[in-house]
Amino acid sequence: MIKKLRIRITAVIMIGLTILITGIISGIYIFMQHSETEETEKVMNSARDTIMRNDLSHDDKDTKPQPPTEPDPSSPGSPGLSDPRREPDKSPTSRSWISVLIKHDGTSGEVVYSSPFNKPGNEDEICSSAEDISARNSENGYILLSGVSYIYQISNSGGKTRVIFIDRTNQLATMRRLLVIMIIVGVGTLAVLFPISIIISGWIVKPISKAWNNQKEFFANASHELKTPLTVISANIDVIMSEPEKTVSEQEKWFEYIKAEAVKMSKLINQMLYLSKNDRAEAEMLMTEFNVSEAIEGVCLAVEALAFEKGHTLLTDIEPDIICKGDKEMIIRLANILIDNAISHSVSGGDVSVKLFRKKNKDILSVTNKGEYIPPEELSRLFDRFYRIDKSRTGETGGFGLGLSIAKTIAENHKGTLTASSSADGTTTFTFTWHTAEINKKEERIKNNE
Repeated sequence: MIKKLRIRITAVIMIGLTILITGIISGIYIFMQHSETEETEKVMNSARDTIMRNDLSHDDKDTKPQPPTEPDPSSPGSPGLSDPRREPDKSPTSRSWISVLIKHDGTSGEVVYSSPFNKPGNEDEICSSAEDISARNSENGYILLSGVSYIYQISNSGGKTRVIFIDRTNQLATMRRLLVIMIIVGVGTLAVLFPISIIISGWIVKPISKAWNNQKEFFANASHELKTPLTVISANIDVIMSEPEKTVSEQEKWFEYIKAEAVKMSKLINQMLYLSKNDRAEAEMLMTEFNVSEAIEGVCLAVEALAFEKGHTLLTDIEPDIICKGDKEMIIRLANILIDNAISHSVSGGDVSVKLFRKKNKDILSVTNKGEYIPPEELSRLFDRFYRIDKSRTGETGGFGLGLSIAKTIAENHKGTLTASSSADGTTTFTFTWHTAEINKKEERIKNNE
């Protein structure tokens, strides 16, 4: 699934980039075409103005307009031979034009060129095309003559009809080269961006992959934890049914086993429901001001007997009358989880230390016990759901591996942090830290009354 998702994300990225690059190339090409059209229009206007001036300077009846004479290279200011380092430029200009006069009988007459250097070798073909264009009354368009592309336009001025041809071969070649270059650059860009898109898709699916793997692990662990009590309950029911003649009191121990496993299942389901509600942001928080010192002392008194029963001494160092703002029940639950966890994982005869104090604008609750050393790679996973250092999941240490995950969730809901540390001698400390800014109103009121 994750692999297919990554392929789809990569495909979407590449399709998006392809559309973007195609759009950019198309935009540039359209802009260049528009610029070429504007330039052609300017050349066309210039050609009409030149022809009009030429008509005004000659006798329409007796004088046939002549092409502009070739400049004398020896005349002052002429670019020809006056500079021995340069030769006359006899190459066609970039935007040459040709004007063909159409007589009243529809035949071609005089031919005027933009420059004597632009005289084409296919003049007869151009004149024939001009006659055909005039006959069709095609005001403007494009035509290809002897491999040269022209744009033409019919001009009517001074009672004369002319067909003006503008050579656009160089412009078309430039446009084609530009298009090829842009396509090559676009393809090259996509080739470079393809491995980058693969890396980006991997980065995008990484949290999805992690969540998917956590979900699979969650279901697998939940199934395992539920399977054990169900198996025990089923086995005990089979024993009871195998001896139907016995009374309930005679089979009381089997019912006790069933009840114990049912309680364990109920506890597990409640923990899972709490985490599920928190994931959906449905966990309700009742934020009130309360004496957290008294709350933690109450937790310690409740578990002191359990610690003694397991051969541990519970040591407390609780700063009195610390007033904080939070969900009292959730804070008590967090403390219960941490202290119960410390008692369950302490070495025989080891002490469990509980400290609560205020440092600047933070309240700090720490629970310390001495057990087995926990390596850093294990510490980072202690708060994962269903994670237990006891890989066999025998349940000898109790719990389902959800307690610390719930404790961390409670800490985060209070905008605090829950961290774990372990030293080489096996001393492990869990520290819950949360801010207490602007929640000391009760203490301030007491001081003001005094």
